[in-house]
Amino acid sequence: MSTQHVPADSVVVGFDGSVSAEIALDWAADEAAAEHRALVVAHAAPPPGPSGSAWLGSMGIDQREVFDQLRDESQVLLNQAADRARAAHPDLTVHQVLQLADARTTLLELAHDAHLVVVGSRGLGPVRSLLLGSVSVALTKHAACPVVVARAPESPPVPGGVLVAVEITESGEQPALELAFEIAAARALPITVLHCFWDVAKVSEGAVDVPDDEPGLDKERGELADAVRHLVAAHPTVAVHLQLTRGFVDRRLLDASQHADLIVVGHRAKPFLDEVVYGSVAPVVVEHAHCSVVVVPLAHDAAH
Repeated sequence: MSTQHVPADSVVVGFDGSVSAEIALDWAADEAAAEHRALVVAHAAPPPGPSGSAWLGSMGIDQREVFDQLRDESQVLLNQAADRARAAHPDLTVHQVLQLADARTTLLELAHDAHLVVVGSRGLGPVRSLLLGSVSVALTKHAACPVVVARAPESPPVPGGVLVAVEITESGEQPALELAFEIAAARALPITVLHCFWDVAKVSEGAVDVPDDEPGLDKERGELADAVRHLVAAHPTVAVHLQLTRGFVDRRLLDASQHADLIVVGHRAKPFLDEVVYGSVAPVVVEHAHCSVVVVPLAHDAAH
């Protein structure tokens, strides 16, 4: 049965019965099981608005019966989702949340206590569409916790693994980087840590790739190594590759997404110069990546 009780630091997944939602459910169940967290399956079905209610009344249709039917159909979806998750992970603790409300409002509220919120890239479910593009956009912009937009890879990724874009900051705080290492460790995946910098001369020549042995980049390599040093020590089982690249980070991530299982990016408003290279990364990557994407909210003053 549904409950409004959501354990703190659980993995929340929005579910509407669509293929996209099933991909999100499977990803969320795998992650919850790997990290020994509870899974919360949420479904939001917006009830008829005032004009819809007036039309129902004019047709002699009992609005309460419509609500009851909507709730019953939604509960069936939630039960199917919970059964699917438990079939894959019999020891997984699964909770259900059902609300007759806007999906964005529901998932944003659940995000306040969640470890992650997971949604599909598109949703066209049989009852009501929960995972519309506007929902994932709202979540990635406003959720209080990291948001995963799950999609099936277009082809099996080679070599695969987690790809995270890291920005070198004075504060040293790297929540996106920390989450990327956490997921890589839980799923036994390698991780590529990418730092993108601007070099107008090289970029104009088309030299965006940076070979590991390219000279003159000791400072950049040192800063990148320092940024991950404590996480490498904390996760000794994770295979780590440090990668420098030039140009626009969204383009570099999109290119690399063809060979990744998951991309992790941070998101916050930025001053103009940083905006050119980093600012609009998350929305672009979420929309166009070839693999699943995690968007991690960052404090506005984390880099300055």
